[in-house]
Amino acid sequence: MEKIRFSLFLSLFLLWLGIFLCHSLLFPGQGPKESKRNLILVTVDTLRADRLSCYSREHLSTPTIDRLAEKGVLFTKALAHTSTTLPSLTNIFLGATPLYHGVHDNASFVVREKFLTLAEHLKSYGYSTGAFVGAYPLDSRFGLTQGFDIYDDDYGVQNFQDLTYVERKAEADVSKALIWLKVQSPPWFLWVRWFDPLAPYQPPPPFDAQYKSNPYDGEVAYVDSALAGLFNYLAQSGFSARTFVIFIADHGESLGEHGEETHGYFAYNSTVWVPLVICGPGIERARVGQVVSHIDIFPTVCDLLGIKKPSFLQGHSLVPAIKGKKMAESLVYFESMYPYYSRG
Repeated sequence: MEKIRFSLFLSLFLLWLGIFLCHSLLFPGQGPKESKRNLILVTVDTLRADRLSCYSREHLSTPTIDRLAEKGVLFTKALAHTSTTLPSLTNIFLGATPLYHGVHDNASFVVREKFLTLAEHLKSYGYSTGAFVGAYPLDSRFGLTQGFDIYDDDYGVQNFQDLTYVERKAEADVSKALIWLKVQSPPWFLWVRWFDPLAPYQPPPPFDAQYKSNPYDGEVAYVDSALAGLFNYLAQSGFSARTFVIFIADHGESLGEHGEETHGYFAYNSTVWVPLVICGPGIERARVGQVVSHIDIFPTVCDLLGIKKPSFLQGHSLVPAIKGKKMAESLVYFESMYPYYSRG
């Protein structure tokens, strides 16, 4: 009788184990919530890669972002598809270029509800989602709110007679993001988007004095300093060990190159070459010189978090490159439509 009971127990156990393994293989993103990894996406407006000291030591020191690069993979040839904000973030959140989603410029376009965003996709896998954006170009009216539990765009009142944007400084964005983050249970997805260092360049003290002759660099130094508060909390809370961080810019800045003071008109490397750093559990320090782009972020997130990739994605997962493998070369589409849609 004891042998029969043991055999029955063993058979039931093996049956349960088989069902569990099959389910895990077929639905890798459907495991226990506590086993899922978190994700932070940090996007910085108007940030040239060559202003970060992990890329070049010619201009200034950015110790916080350098530490991030020391723990993860730095991509030396990451490209934007557009040189303005809303199209670039739409490219990232939809994993497709403007030829697919139709968002070619800032104020004249809206992300249509029919498109599945990265936030919506993560929400379907049980992620809490929070976004904290600091200025008008990503106001909720433009449609990137889709999939977020909270989309904090309380940056102030924009005077449309003024050619400059009202903005919420990076430190304020960090403070608001941490208030939200401290009450979240894994898994969660946090997007922080900083408007610094867009023109006019007005870094706060002490960066205004330190970089009096080059206020753009002062804005970059300020952003690097503000970022420390976010990463310090991750380390103190223990989230670092189970959180992937993606740091990227929406586009660069001409700073007078090619006759362009800021960005939006042209699509030279000065405005489409962006910094990209990815770090997190299981990722070792490396530098990748292969050409990658904004639309690669969505499929990369899917592979890092073990969830299914939507069929419409146009980019390629960067996980093979993160693991030291060479990826197949691909063309990168780019455009500059701001002069057409906004300047006639």
